[in-house]
Amino acid sequence: MQSLLPDGSGLFEKAFEQSWAERWPALERGADAIRGAKFNPPPSFLPFLVYEYGLGELTPYVPNHYTLVVDREGVDWQRIRGTPASVYKGLGWLGYTATLEDAWHGRVYWNSTQLRFPDLPSQDFPDLERIEGITRLSLPKRSDLRRGVHQYDGTALVADGGRLDNAMLERESGVAFTPAGTLWSFGRTTEVEHVLSEAEGMAIGNWIAVPEEAGLKWIEMTYPWVTATFKWADNPINQRRALMAAWFAGRRLFVTLRDAAGEVIGHRRCRAIHPVNAQFGGRYSFAGAGYSPAAGGRQVYIEAMTGFGDAAGVEAASIEITVGAELAADIKPGRLWLQPDELVGGSPIAVTPVSIPLRATVREQLKFLVRF
Repeated sequence: MQSLLPDGSGLFEKAFEQSWAERWPALERGADAIRGAKFNPPPSFLPFLVYEYGLGELTPYVPNHYTLVVDREGVDWQRIRGTPASVYKGLGWLGYTATLEDAWHGRVYWNSTQLRFPDLPSQDFPDLERIEGITRLSLPKRSDLRRGVHQYDGTALVADGGRLDNAMLERESGVAFTPAGTLWSFGRTTEVEHVLSEAEGMAIGNWIAVPEEAGLKWIEMTYPWVTATFKWADNPINQRRALMAAWFAGRRLFVTLRDAAGEVIGHRRCRAIHPVNAQFGGRYSFAGAGYSPAAGGRQVYIEAMTGFGDAAGVEAASIEITVGAELAADIKPGRLWLQPDELVGGSPIAVTPVSIPLRATVREQLKFLVRF
């Protein structure tokens, strides 16, 4: 072994160096291992490398620390921090993508921004807190995360200088779920197409047998004349459908949600009940097609939308339309969400199995298209 000591070294230094002669190859291998240890570190190394790179503030929000250290993602994030690219990179660590939308410069919080997600985040906790934390660290120092949006987006109206200033119309949709107070406004749509059965029609009092060649017999009809908004020469099948569809107009209906055991979770009052016909670009959308309310409509469009926090944390296993139910005593007529014992009676139609995890940040849009 070539000596590394200076020429003026004493006997003790030279003897000590010679005693390491047999261990030198092991030390050489160790030195080489240290040089490449950062490329594939053991788990015990990660806290020290995170500290060395100054990435400690990201660790509460990034579940996989290897992404920050081994893949050099954390270092790359630091180089672009304060730009939209850093926000997109940080969301990518969590498996999400979103678009940044800055507030209008005339608003009070002109320096705020919101995230618009193309897909609904899979869960509220811990994902939303992680999304919020990474985004706030990635934004410029003067910017603030105001809101996260998917599908359901009730924007604020600008009413400055008028009587509506500071009214609820100037509030955005959403609910604060995380400690930092960011608003989250998500929506999800469930569509059910159903053909009314004879048993259902008889139970609710809305059934006309399919007419034979002779057509409908008006002497057997129990429907108001005002609902006969069709010509005498129309197809009897379409006449029947129009009469049965018109029966639903003006009635108070509820969508009932049940859990896996069949127990009622709650009832949501329907906000749209209309006989409709298919129309391109119609007011309502169902399965990619447009529908508009029409006199003589041959199907019924029924829709309900839950509010933020309605039965959050419970999974709905089935939904149905409740027809003919009455409010329990002391329940105000304007209530939209009712507990199981706050609605009495009624007959269910369009019972459909679903799998909907109800969440505090998600408004469930429940659409039914009932045919006859």
